[in-house]
Amino acid sequence: MKTNENGITLLSLVITVIVLAILASLMVELSLKDNDAINVVRKGEESYYEQKGQTQNRILDMTNGWEDILE
Repeated sequence: MKTNENGITLLSLVITVIVLAILASLMVELSLKDNDAINVVRKGEESYYEQKGQTQNRILDMTNGWEDILE
C-alpha cells in the first residue's frame, strides 16, 4: 500500500489555527489595557505637536528680533 506523506495534515492545520487564535486573543487583550501602545503613541503625538508649536514660536521670536536689529 502506497501512502502520501507529502503535505500538511488536518490535525496540524487545526492545531495551528487554535494557537493563532489564542495568540490573537492575547494581543487584543493586551492592546485594550490602559498602558497599551496606542495610548503611548497618542501621548507621544500630543507631545510632539506641543514641542513643534513651541519651537515655531521660538523661531518666530528670534526672526522678529533680527528684523528689528537689521532695520
